[in-house]
Amino acid sequence: MQKLKNRLDAFSDAIIAVVITVMVLDIPPVLKDSLTNYGVMGKHIGIYLISFIFVANMWYQHATVFDEIETMTYRILIGDFIFLACLSMMPLFTNMMTVNTTRVTVMLYGTLQFVVNMLFRILSKAIIHLKYTDKQAMQKVYTKIYGNANHILGALAVWDIVVAWFFPHVALVFYLAYPILTFFLNAQARQEMYDVEELPADEQADVATFNTSELKDFRKAQQAIMTQPPDTGKPAADRPSWLDHNVDSRKRQRLLQRYSRATPEQQAQLQRWFMQRRQNGFDPHHNQRK
Repeated sequence: MQKLKNRLDAFSDAIIAVVITVMVLDIPPVLKDSLTNYGVMGKHIGIYLISFIFVANMWYQHATVFDEIETMTYRILIGDFIFLACLSMMPLFTNMMTVNTTRVTVMLYGTLQFVVNMLFRILSKAIIHLKYTDKQAMQKVYTKIYGNANHILGALAVWDIVVAWFFPHVALVFYLAYPILTFFLNAQARQEMYDVEELPADEQADVATFNTSELKDFRKAQQAIMTQPPDTGKPAADRPSWLDHNVDSRKRQRLLQRYSRATPEQQAQLQRWFMQRRQNGFDPHHNQRK
């Protein structure tokens, strides 16, 4: 099944590459110089870039989530086919919205974006379900970490469709913002999932029962204790910005673990944080204070 999974990765990459290629081929060239004709081409390019950012973001999300597994199930295979089938309709809806920018075409485009994102979330949950032995516990962790981001993105997607009914051209700005927000929110959530994986089983169980406030406290404590940059002797201004960090969350996690996260002192600090939470009356089994 590993060979089949590798071929599915290649198939998915090919489909997404064709989707982007078809979209750019739909941009009509200017055959006669005039301000109007170049304005029309500029509109086509602008809408193409909106779709390009969305599809490119879906490729990144797809590549990173599939990189977490080495095999797959029929559920994942069928889910991926359905996801790719809907994503492959993006050139049609993009061209339709470009040629005839009305409330109906813009709303249909937004609905397709919403459907593609929902299908990808279902696919991601199936992969999480396959990856972890304690599926129920990690499903709770997944919901805790991704829950707020998914709620925000889902509400924004619905709001975009509503705005398209009244202001079709304004909705295009939201369609551009949506994949950008998805990129950053999901990248952060994915890194948090990798971080929780490194915790002992009892501490993972605690995280799964945290409410929103307690989860925020945990993130702050974890960042203060475990994600401090290594002492390289360089001033903070000379350290690389987030743009220079590796995009592979697992590799970034391994680097952090190697240089600053794996020290016994830091592990002991985080364990003491959990113990202090329990001593202060936090009951991890009932998600409430005693």
